[in-house]
Amino acid sequence: MKSKKRAKLLTAGVVFLLGIFLCSSTNCKSPESAEDISANIFVSNECGLDIDIYMDGVFQFSIEFLYYEVIQDVSGGVYEIVAKKKDTEEIISFTSIEINSSGDYWISILFEASITITNEYGETLNIYTNGSLQGELADDESQTFTDVPYGEHTLEASKVSDNTLVASTVINVLEAKEYTWVIK
Repeated sequence: MKSKKRAKLLTAGVVFLLGIFLCSSTNCKSPESAEDISANIFVSNECGLDIDIYMDGVFQFSIEFLYYEVIQDVSGGVYEIVAKKKDTEEIISFTSIEINSSGDYWISILFEASITITNEYGETLNIYTNGSLQGELADDESQTFTDVPYGEHTLEASKVSDNTLVASTVINVLEAKEYTWVIK
């Protein structure tokens, strides 16, 4: 009889301890309050020019193209992140970010311009942007390149058959819009 009571008591103790363990896991924790949250916002610059970053209207830092910086120790809440062309008021990107737990958050600043190339040359062409082969473009077809960075871009088209250059152009991307090039 004593061994049954002892086994029940031991089982009850194990269940109690297991319950405490489970409640100490993330499922039973109360959510972090905004003041208890400490997050880092990593901002990467992939837009093609140097930019200034503002959070809720306050200047944070400048970032060179293809680099990143960190806004550290951000508490919980919703923040507006604005990227402006360096030393100007020209807005390149605007986004909101919600910080709802401690940790790291990433924002990539992209320039949302695109270039659409249309082939009306009469045969399939190789398309190059800034010296890099992008692929083939069949006659009477179009291809759109998205997230084109700010700045000057050289586009070239050559015959697939013998790689003879048939057309080239330079597009200076200064606005977040769609640019077009028709090859005839």
